[in-house]
Amino acid sequence: MYHALSQKVLGHLPRLEREQLESYLSLYVAREDLLRQILDTMTEAVIAAAADTTIVFANAAVHDLLGVTAEEAQDRRLADVLRDPALASRVLSAGFDAYVSLDAEVSYPRRLTLAVQVIPLQRGGNAPADAPAFLVLCRDITGERSRSDEQERASRLEALRLLTAGVAHEIGNPLSAIIMHAQLMNRTLGAMRAGKQIDELKRISGILADESTRLKHIVGDFLHAVRPLSLRLRLGDVRAVVEDVFELLYSELTARSVAVVKTFDAVPETLFDADQLRGAIINIVRNAMDAMPRGGTISARVTNRAGLIELAFADDGCGIDRDQMAHVFTPFHTTKADGSGLGLFLVQRIVNAHGGVVRVKSTPGQGSEFIIDLPVRVRADRHSLPSPPRKKKP
Repeated sequence: MYHALSQKVLGHLPRLEREQLESYLSLYVAREDLLRQILDTMTEAVIAAAADTTIVFANAAVHDLLGVTAEEAQDRRLADVLRDPALASRVLSAGFDAYVSLDAEVSYPRRLTLAVQVIPLQRGGNAPADAPAFLVLCRDITGERSRSDEQERASRLEALRLLTAGVAHEIGNPLSAIIMHAQLMNRTLGAMRAGKQIDELKRISGILADESTRLKHIVGDFLHAVRPLSLRLRLGDVRAVVEDVFELLYSELTARSVAVVKTFDAVPETLFDADQLRGAIINIVRNAMDAMPRGGTISARVTNRAGLIELAFADDGCGIDRDQMAHVFTPFHTTKADGSGLGLFLVQRIVNAHGGVVRVKSTPGQGSEFIIDLPVRVRADRHSLPSPPRKKKP
């Protein structure tokens, strides 16, 4: 549209009067302003760049998605505007002479997942050097990715629910009977005169009782993982729950030569389920102990951070391999010979039910840190918490 207008003006330039020229130029400027206004209303970032990657146009959305204003981006190289290193590396290495589509997770200006497209533009042979050669379009798909992840998690949970129901039905009652008879056997053997054979039977029956009890705990974890999570929310101080956990685990920590360093800042009271949160923290602390078989230190930190209460638990153990990090919260994924692979999955489920998130940082050979971010809430949100069952009318 604008190209046709400019060609019309140029074709008649010798015959145009001053007033006509001013009229055409005013119309051109008005239409160019209209186009910019339209592009600035888009939530998708639009960048037009010349062949040498100098930016000739950027709309307002680049500020929200890339952290640089349209004015700052103008006449700068694309590499200077893509300030997130991972995004810059992927886009610049893709080239600009062919259509490219990619998804990128960025941390600047904040954590986002962007769908990025590079679209080459056709240029005539007489095009000036600063004419647009390609477009870069960026769209925020963080919400879409989150919904997709949530659907995948729900699908895994439903499969887990069906599996657990079958497992619990098939082995629950026989397993209880085995445990009971193993305990009776231990008491009977305890009343008999000591001897080589009796001692060996005691050892075997002890193993039988211990392994059966461990299997019962695994079945219990399965059931806990798939049951609907009902929170009993009370207003309180989360620091008291953390203190409770270390008191409960004091004997285990001492026996395994694990020291605890606590740093608790003042935090506001918030709504939470003390029993569920205690269980989640116990899981994290026991994982930390398992990561330090020769002893070590667990650092527990509680801080207030912009409407969030942050609970952090760091160890100086073996750390988590990089290829295992993506599966830390995946059900049934475990690197322990006697693990169920459900502990951290349950931690994530409990924290998410509180409206929070759990994160992990780890360096192999140096240790790991699990961080729980809980929102500060003083009243229940009816949209995010389970409603009590309705009573049937008589």
